[in-house]
Amino acid sequence: MDRLITDTENELERPSHPKSNANILEILTFSWLFKLFKTGQNRDLKENDLYKTLDDHSSSILGNTLEKTWKLEMDHAYKDNRNPSLLRALIKIFGAEYMLHGFIQLFQEIFLKTSRPLLIGGILTYLNSESSNKTDVTKAFICACGLFLIMIISTFVFHPNKLAYSHCGMKMRVACCSLMYRKALCISRSVFGETSVGNVVNLLSNDVNRFDVSIIYIHYLWIGPLQMIIVLYFLWQETGMSSLIGMSTFLIFIPLQNILGKNISKIRLKTANKTDERIRLMNEIISGIQLIKMYTWEKPFSKIIQYARKKEIQHIRAMLYVRAILSSIVLIHTKIQMFIIIVVYVLLENDVSIKNIFVIISFYSILDDTMRILFCLTLVNTRELLVSIKRIQGTYI
Repeated sequence: MDRLITDTENELERPSHPKSNANILEILTFSWLFKLFKTGQNRDLKENDLYKTLDDHSSSILGNTLEKTWKLEMDHAYKDNRNPSLLRALIKIFGAEYMLHGFIQLFQEIFLKTSRPLLIGGILTYLNSESSNKTDVTKAFICACGLFLIMIISTFVFHPNKLAYSHCGMKMRVACCSLMYRKALCISRSVFGETSVGNVVNLLSNDVNRFDVSIIYIHYLWIGPLQMIIVLYFLWQETGMSSLIGMSTFLIFIPLQNILGKNISKIRLKTANKTDERIRLMNEIISGIQLIKMYTWEKPFSKIIQYARKKEIQHIRAMLYVRAILSSIVLIHTKIQMFIIIVVYVLLENDVSIKNIFVIISFYSILDDTMRILFCLTLVNTRELLVSIKRIQGTYI
């Protein structure tokens, strides 16, 4: 089987990948790319200017690893009297690497992001205070230095970690595609004939791309709620009882988001099936177009294609409607929270200061990014990813 997986890079003399020998500073600053950028400024890039593929990105290596893990998973499933799971095999291969980047993201979301409002609040307290003793100046200076340091660390943590997520999703996609190609070369013609061309095209062009998109957000399923608890603690220190009232309105929308996410995954599966059917019909019509032209059957077959496309569009439209409802809900509920907590804080006869308002808005802006946008995307994309994994496993693997 390995002989069938040819390495086309041997046909070209390509330079070795500089990232394989890059130090930590070059990785954090992406300076290992500067030489390629400089070459691109001087002349048009050629194919042999591109670097060799890294070993851990090679389709043959990733395919071999997934194939061995999948065989072990089938053996364990047979012994445990359960169905084998492609998701379980992927977790065994990429789970440790993915969790490492998740802990880095946890540090960024919990420590770096939540520290900014507190440090800026300390600076605002000093600027609004009438006294200017040495202790207040020292605290303000420490807050300013801490804020600067956090911004620098965030810059060096965010982008390399996002790139690592993209690499992890790409490796999952490449491994699944490699294993699908190998299985397609091994199965008999009778079994292969049971699978439509449209299904294969849809799997390799659409379903596997869910790895690249969904992998980036999955950690927000547990980081988001944890961050919400920590933000609630700081809001309690700042506003007292009004923070609980504002946060309760936030929790109401989470089950609704989950329900809408389930509906989107169901519609996504139906849409994929309709797309497979339409592509199958199109390929059959194209392969027999001469016969159709000879008997002037263009209109009947065009109506068949129009009907199939209409059914596909209906499911796509339904999915977009549910997405629009979900987006509308998450767009307004953070603003409602912010309004409620400030109104309740004022009604409880508390003194409102610039520092209070800024800290409240800053913390809710953090939740707005994490829970309104990213947590919502995670619910939808994760369910779509699970649907795609089931389709890939059910078709070839």
